[in-house]
Amino acid sequence: MRTPKPGLKSSDSLQEFLQGWAWFSALPDALRQLVLDTASIRSATAGEYIARAGEPSTHWYGLIQGFLQMYVLGSGGGETTLHCMREGEWGGEGSLLKKELRRYDLRALTASRLCLIPAQTFEVLRQTSIEFNHFLCDNMNERMGKFVGMLEASRLRSPETRLAQALLILADHKVEGTQELLIPQQELALICGLSRQRVNAAISEFKRLGLVSSQSQKGALIVRVPDLRRYVLAEA
Repeated sequence: MRTPKPGLKSSDSLQEFLQGWAWFSALPDALRQLVLDTASIRSATAGEYIARAGEPSTHWYGLIQGFLQMYVLGSGGGETTLHCMREGEWGGEGSLLKKELRRYDLRALTASRLCLIPAQTFEVLRQTSIEFNHFLCDNMNERMGKFVGMLEASRLRSPETRLAQALLILADHKVEGTQELLIPQQELALICGLSRQRVNAAISEFKRLGLVSSQSQKGALIVRVPDLRRYVLAEA
């Protein structure tokens, strides 16, 4: 899947993003045009809310660039991260399928660009396209696996394992080898449910083990994904 190039118009950028998905290419011409006519692109700054808990579910979200955090607030004000979307992922279908008010807040962890498909168009696709439904099933199955991993790590594993799980969620699972993650430590702490100081200590340990490195000029964390997976399996 290609990332839209800087300077493209919104309509061009939208079409380029959608054409990278097999479910979109499999649609008949009329449905592809419906998606293009009704979808839109939204930009968000770091910390900006995309949707709030208790609001109607109005869109299906495709992340073109950046990171999004799905989280809930406890009665004491503490945050619990449910999932983090990375660029090239889709989210929000659960609330649309159940036709319920949103149960979680969705906000941008970093500067982000999203493709928004309205609920009405989403429902038309669900009712008419087998390829689209296959994609939804695969998407939800993959996210459920991540939920289980995060829950296990938060209940049973060390802070280092919790951070490792978070980094693997943020990494692109389709790409092996070394990956660059542009995400601040404070946001990593929110995802892991740890203090920033504890995350910093875990990152230092990972650097000692050769699992990650950093580029201070860009603020990026360089993650060696296969090594990190082996670390998580060994800890388990």
